[in-house]
Amino acid sequence: MRTLTCGGNQAPQAQTDWFMHKFESQAVHEAQEPMYHLSSASICCGVRLAFDPTTAYHYFWLTIVSVAVLYNVLFVIMRAVFWALDDVTGWYWVDYFCDCIYLVDTIVHMHEGYLEQGLMVQDSAMLRQYYMRSGAWHCDALSLVPTDIAYYWWRPGSCGAECLPCPIIVRLNRLLRMPRMWEWFDRTETAISYPNAFRIWKVVMAIIVLIHWNACLYFVISYAIGFGVDNWVYNITGAENATLAHQYIYSFYWSTLTLTTIGETPQPENDAEFVFVVIDFLGGVLIFATIVGNIGSMISNMNVARVEFQNKMDGVKQYMAFRKVSGELEARVIRWFAYTWSESGALDEENVLASLPDKLKAEIAIRVHLDTLRRVEIFADCEPGLLEALVLRLRLQVFSPGDYICRKGDVGKEMYIVKRGRLQVVTDDGSGVLATLGAGSVFGEVSVLEIPGNRTGNRRTATVRSLGYSDLFCLAKKDLWEALGDYPDAMATLIQRGCQLLRKDGLLDEKELDRSRSTRQSLEEEVCQLQEAIEIIKHRFDAFLGDYATTKETVGNMWNQQHNDQQPIDDEVASQTVYSRTYAIDEVYVRHDMPPELPAKAKELRERELARKAQEEHAFVRANTVPPTKKRVKY
Repeated sequence: MRTLTCGGNQAPQAQTDWFMHKFESQAVHEAQEPMYHLSSASICCGVRLAFDPTTAYHYFWLTIVSVAVLYNVLFVIMRAVFWALDDVTGWYWVDYFCDCIYLVDTIVHMHEGYLEQGLMVQDSAMLRQYYMRSGAWHCDALSLVPTDIAYYWWRPGSCGAECLPCPIIVRLNRLLRMPRMWEWFDRTETAISYPNAFRIWKVVMAIIVLIHWNACLYFVISYAIGFGVDNWVYNITGAENATLAHQYIYSFYWSTLTLTTIGETPQPENDAEFVFVVIDFLGGVLIFATIVGNIGSMISNMNVARVEFQNKMDGVKQYMAFRKVSGELEARVIRWFAYTWSESGALDEENVLASLPDKLKAEIAIRVHLDTLRRVEIFADCEPGLLEALVLRLRLQVFSPGDYICRKGDVGKEMYIVKRGRLQVVTDDGSGVLATLGAGSVFGEVSVLEIPGNRTGNRRTATVRSLGYSDLFCLAKKDLWEALGDYPDAMATLIQRGCQLLRKDGLLDEKELDRSRSTRQSLEEEVCQLQEAIEIIKHRFDAFLGDYATTKETVGNMWNQQHNDQQPIDDEVASQTVYSRTYAIDEVYVRHDMPPELPAKAKELRERELARKAQEEHAFVRANTVPPTKKRVKY
């Protein structure tokens, strides 16, 4: 199939690239206000500080910060309780590396852009002011406080079974950077393709962190009460119990049983132990009940599409059973449902994209349907705006094996574009196969244009049947003409291209086409003349109303003058004033504005209207004239 452009014949790939270039998201030019540009403020070597939080680089940086925060969340409390970890000197290099990440993140956080009137603010001074007003600087500043200075008095490695916690506990302020990790969670949940799976992973990680912290608290309470003083606390007696692995695993096991309210733990023996266990049970009931409920909702949401699809299929099956539909037809319907689910997951594109604005829906539709729509020969020369309107109106239809898409003699109300599958053009009785259509084939495009002189009378000229399961894009006639209403030039171009296709197949009656064009041209000329006459009459009537208001004001002034002077107004003078003004105006209109092509009937109607208005003016003058007051004569 050849592809044409406005400038002549070009390669199909070049045409596609040119058109796609029209619809590609253009880079938004920065506003001219200084607040939306990078300011001259710099920190080193002229590097300007402004970071766009919507870019992939910023998300990658948040990932690094989140790893540093998670490290502190897990290991600060663990190293403060289990003294064997405090003897490893390599931890301090990791600690100070995380501190460097915190410091750089403070600078980045301070200069993150924000939206002002829909534009990204990039002025460094304004970004810093916004950061200070937001209140986020409190947590950032406290997390950077160098509490490690306490190591000068509280030496690392000085803790043990007789002295807890370890000096690393002074770094608990690093946990105040956790809001940055929550921000990373929100960004990931929004950007990832499987948000429900990520939510489940996030909840599982939260459970593990809670159990980890509770295990550390259990171990430190055992130290406070005394290791091995009773059966409830941890007993460090023995070589195996003294190892770090056994201490942490047993504490984690105890914490898991307690928070999940499973029990099976040693019975508390003193008040402190009872209080701690009660608090753990209450926290486990409240926190884990909420977590488990959220996990159940997430798992249900993961299967909501399947459940809705199954409900639809069950409803159809119940209806067919109630109406006693034949088993063969019922099996075809069930196979259609199975194919629809396997190919698209029963995804309703229209409802899914309903919340998006038309512009974004058009861009998505263009990416999905553009290659399919451009296979239609009559749309090869269309401007991008028309194709954008058409892709929004394409509807996907799925046909089962043996389904007839159209039959010979049917009125063509839509055109079809084959997306997937194979179709057969068969004889009237369906016994013979005339041709086979595959992906990219188009049929019915001429019938939707309603071209005058079409020998087929906009009816189908062949019978088309689906060989297997076929996915077809359907474009209805009314949708096409609604889109063409805003593009009259494109409408003429499409009709011309349709005429070329009909001439190629010998299905165009040239005489009928010429007769239709001449009739349409004469009708258009008459409509234009009528519109011009209506505009002239409207203009003159508006002018008459203005002069009528002026005349009315003049008569009112005369009446006011008579009322003040107590002098009667002569009826003949008032009438002459009104008539002279009216006919003087009419004479000017006739002399200057009256077009020679205006019909005589319109002129006669206008003269009658002027006479009627003059009579109304005369009656108004007589009705509002106050007779002079008679003076009493004293004898």
